[in-house]
Amino acid sequence: GKPEILKYNLSGSWSRRLNGEHRIVYKITDDRVLVSSVKDHY
Repeated sequence: GKPEILKYNLSGSWSRRLNGEHRIVYKITDDRVLVSSVKDHY
């Protein structure tokens, strides 16, 4: 799905839908992608 930048306490992180129910929440640093959540709503 289309990436969506998150706000508030997840500022700087991104969310992307994997399917209709699940999504991945991640943050990109200089040399890494840090995955915060792979499940349902953040």
